Amino acid sequence: MIKNYTKHLAVVLLTAGIAVGCATHKVQPVAAVATGPNAATTQAIADAQAVINAAQAPCTDTGDASQLLTQAQQAGQAGDNAKAQQLAAQAKQDAETAINDCYMSHSRDLLAQAQGFTNLNADQQNRLNQGQTDISNNQGKSAYDVLSALVAELQAAKSTYTVMRGDSLWRIAGKSDVYGNALEWPLIFKNNADSIKHADLIYPKQDLNVVSNPLKTDVDSATWYAQHRGAWKNHKADRRDREWLNGTLTAPASAMPAAAPSASTAPASAPAASSAAPSQSTAPAKSAAPAATSATPAPSAATH
Repeated sequence: MIKNYTKHLAVVLLTAGIAVGCATHKVQPVAAVATGPNAATTQAIADAQAVINAAQAPCTDTGDASQLLTQAQQAGQAGDNAKAQQLAAQAKQDAETAINDCYMSHSRDLLAQAQGFTNLNADQQNRLNQGQTDISNNQGKSAYDVLSALVAELQAAKSTYTVMRGDSLWRIAGKSDVYGNALEWPLIFKNNADSIKHADLIYPKQDLNVVSNPLKTDVDSATWYAQHRGAWKNHKADRRDREWLNGTLTAPASAMPAAAPSASTAPASAPAASSAAPSQSTAPAKSAAPAATSATPAPSAATH
């Protein structure tokens, strides 16, 4: 009986010891797995967002970049950093490509416009060349900035010429600081049609607006008309002048601009300035206009 009691007591003590041991042992918590974007992903997403945010008129379309960026952000939140970084890089690339393609398209249009102007000075020609080089190098934004500023400048470039005694539109156009080509006198007439009643009649001290960089197409039209205007004495060409001004009289498609005469010399059929210039200073000055029997303008460079 004593043996049984001792055995029973041992079992009880053993059980109690196990219970105490279990009670004093602490279970260590399992560390949580980190989720969300890491630093590299956050930076990649920020870089792509910066490119998208920098897009400005006229090139605000970034293609599929925004959509790809959203997918990158979602992948980053899910902890798939490799995918997130790949999508962010693609978003950045797509945005840069779309923006550059847009600027390249606008730059090519601007280059064509700039090449259509005449009388560019050395600085303007250098900027035109720079824009063309940037286009060749696929640098859309740089080309756009150069060429858009140049075109705006050429479109706005104007000067004022004050008529002096003995002047004519022919003589004014032929001056080296105006067009250097007397055949371009219709350009001045056209730009001052509201203040010149007759192309053959201008007045001393009259201020004329001169477009500094006329378009080649306008120059071609003007020089053709200067050579085909017809009779100019006694305002016989007034009707044809108005027809040319309103566009109903135009050069045939096959017509080619004639070579410009020297700015300092008039055609052989033109009257000499001294023979046509009376001494009265208050009378109007006659403009350049073609002789009736010649395709070459015969200006009267006098006041009368």
